[in-house]
Amino acid sequence: MKPPEYNLLDEPWIPVQLLDGTITEVGLLELLQRSTDIADLACELPTQNIAIQRLVLAVAYRVATPLDAEAWAAQWDHGAPTEEMAEYLEKWRDRFYLFGGQYPFMQVADLHTANNETKPLHVIIEGVPKEEKRLFSTRHGSAIERITAADAARWLVHVQAYDSSGIRSGAVGDAKLSGGNGKPIGPAWCAQLGIIWLKGQNFDETIVLNLIPSDSANLYGGDNFSSWGACSWEKKDPWTSTREDYSILSAKGKAKPEKLSIPRLLTWQSRRVRLLGDSTGVDRVVLCQGDKLTSDGMNQYEPQSLWYRKPKDVYSARLFSPGRALWRNLPGILSPQINGADKGVPGAVVQSATLSFHHCLNLDEVSTQFPVRMCVQAVGVSFGNKNKTDYEDIYFDELVLSTVLLLEGYPSLVAEIKKQVDRVEKVAQNIGLFASNLALAAGDSSNKAGYGARDRAKERFFSIVDDPFRAWIMKVDGQLSAQEVGHTWERQLHHYAIELKKELIADASSSSFIGRRIGDRFMNVAIAESIFDSKLRQILPKTDNKREGMK
Repeated sequence: MKPPEYNLLDEPWIPVQLLDGTITEVGLLELLQRSTDIADLACELPTQNIAIQRLVLAVAYRVATPLDAEAWAAQWDHGAPTEEMAEYLEKWRDRFYLFGGQYPFMQVADLHTANNETKPLHVIIEGVPKEEKRLFSTRHGSAIERITAADAARWLVHVQAYDSSGIRSGAVGDAKLSGGNGKPIGPAWCAQLGIIWLKGQNFDETIVLNLIPSDSANLYGGDNFSSWGACSWEKKDPWTSTREDYSILSAKGKAKPEKLSIPRLLTWQSRRVRLLGDSTGVDRVVLCQGDKLTSDGMNQYEPQSLWYRKPKDVYSARLFSPGRALWRNLPGILSPQINGADKGVPGAVVQSATLSFHHCLNLDEVSTQFPVRMCVQAVGVSFGNKNKTDYEDIYFDELVLSTVLLLEGYPSLVAEIKKQVDRVEKVAQNIGLFASNLALAAGDSSNKAGYGARDRAKERFFSIVDDPFRAWIMKVDGQLSAQEVGHTWERQLHHYAIELKKELIADASSSSFIGRRIGDRFMNVAIAESIFDSKLRQILPKTDNKREGMK
């Protein structure tokens, strides 16, 4: 057995951005030592950032889970428990060697297949195994034939969190093989979630903002100081190819809650992995199936995902849609539950436990300055096929909000924001209908006549209002009434709708002005405009841009 080498506590493997904008790499101990000087992680992908941040957060939960809101307020005043976290890491130093020994980090030391098969590195880089679908980096050729130990460490953490689904190599000793292979068990844990992450003014604040009391939002598995609350690397015996299905709603039986503590989830071993290399670099990997976990029923265990209600009182993780701005999800972010979640309505959206805690936070208990504004980050992945074997997109967006919007003392403002998000959606639909009618008037007679024009116009509209909406929402701070802030946005919304209408008319063909009969109705530019204006007045009844202008 090779002696252990390349300890992640000391070796610089985590890219970070300092407050002055400098990019550098640090080890885990230096990350904690310099937490107040670090603005954010700066990895290759936002999913890498989240995977590593959750690893660090697991340590914080393990050593300093607040007992209640009062204890959390005291933690905020004190700052992140970095000294306690560093002491913990030193205690488990032998579990953070990337290579060699019995306990290689997040790996199985002797993992192998019956024929000693190994895989090239593209099976863990980006989670996208096919060359033609390597969408998210410029890596190709020699850049993925051999990578540095630091690179390998980041992709190792990433594959445990964000690996796609599909068949994996069959490990010797795995009793769950089918035909010698590891049949699909679904994507890795984080790839099944729509993660919401709160970002502070520095990494120290970020840790505390995401470190919530274990009893928040009725979370189970909160006894993070017990033996079963341990992080994955604390396992007494070395990890093996043996794996289990811990899905709560599994047909084969329910999981035991004690197996699903927050630190365990934040360091979940979705795959069994062995990196082939050493401190000079890695060129091959053994990648096998790990412990299965599905999001159904996990809303009371996982603290960072949004959720939606399915039939039969089951909640599943709510994913982010590619291309859909985060502010369009604000109704589910700003309220503990909406659309009748408390009344058993399917499709209802529920906050993450982290957001739910901050919603109920009493800032009077906080002695030190609390951020006036909060950066809310959203990270997720989407897949290009129903089997979830290939990434389609990586979702990342962030939104700066006034902190008051995350608290429960401003229900009228939150209700107004929900209303305005809904009005943006309705105006977009109206824009799409207008563009569709123009296309029909111009002679579009395809199978889905007008659909293309509709979708392009809606996309154009959302791109136009995106920056203005973000600017507007950032200014909603409780100083003005809900009616005043709503009216301010409605005037802007009306303006952008009218301007895009004019743009679409200017681009319309001459034939669309003449028009044509479609079934039992006639359509031309004038009729399409009349329909648009009528619907816009219904959506924004109190807005008259001709009279009020753009104040």
